Amino acid sequence: MSTNTKYYIDEYSNVKTPLQVGLYDGSGKQLKQLENNQAVTDFVAKHAYAPQQLFHFTTSDAVGIDGYMIKPFNFDSTKRYPVVMTVYGGPESHDVFDRWAASGWQQWLAQNGYIVVNINNRGIANYGSKFMKCVYKQLGKWESHDFVEAAHYLAKLPYVDGANMAIMGTSYGGYSTTYTLLTHPGVFKVGIANSPVTDWRLYDDVYTERYMAPLTENQEGYRNSASITHAAALKDKLLLIHSMSDDNVHPAHTMQLLTALTNAGKDAELRIYPPGAHGAAYNPQSSLLIATVQFEFLERYLKK
Repeated sequence: MSTNTKYYIDEYSNVKTPLQVGLYDGSGKQLKQLENNQAVTDFVAKHAYAPQQLFHFTTSDAVGIDGYMIKPFNFDSTKRYPVVMTVYGGPESHDVFDRWAASGWQQWLAQNGYIVVNINNRGIANYGSKFMKCVYKQLGKWESHDFVEAAHYLAKLPYVDGANMAIMGTSYGGYSTTYTLLTHPGVFKVGIANSPVTDWRLYDDVYTERYMAPLTENQEGYRNSASITHAAALKDKLLLIHSMSDDNVHPAHTMQLLTALTNAGKDAELRIYPPGAHGAAYNPQSSLLIATVQFEFLERYLKK
């Protein structure tokens, strides 16, 4: 809005329309279109691009959940496709919007025959206080519940291969991946966790006490919210990725989860990228390599 409130700039997009920017007067009349991103529209029309498609479902405990899916390019409704659920899920975040998006990683998966899915799980922002605050002192519980509910919903769709589904994410998404795999074994055949928190007692940041309260006030909550606690339940294929130089989620998280898995006689695959920071990648080559490793892991276990 201009300082005299006579003019304002408005931005708009949706899942089918790239960002539109216009100059308007105080009555709402457009005076000039500043950007229509026609070049983007032309580009995706000539290349393999699959748009996000919004969907909504109701969980078994009567909570409405919004999500998006990206269907494979040249989608055939008579076929059944494996699913990759790409998640974050952390408190006060928000992943699903009715806005233009073009993730190269998600488009690559879609071009290779995967349905890519994400949801707005409980704990995130913009759905009201109750929806967001129910995760307080019990991180992981409702996030994983909603990811599993989404998997059950998707498995009923005629074009989804419910026996071949993966969940993957980085940072809190890595935590969501490990916690979901370990507390709901058998739902997702594959999990890929990059730089995951595995025990909130190891996360040295105010973030922990903001959502879990101080440890002295919530010891049982901390124990239950730790992926490490549930390591013996591993049933599915798990790939762990971490950097030894991660100063956000210390590599001790992954090392201690591996120890707990080993003590339970459970195996997981591990990739370490020493120079990287949080997220493991440290240059374009490492980023491409990590993406390739993840893709090949999905191909190995989800494709028949």
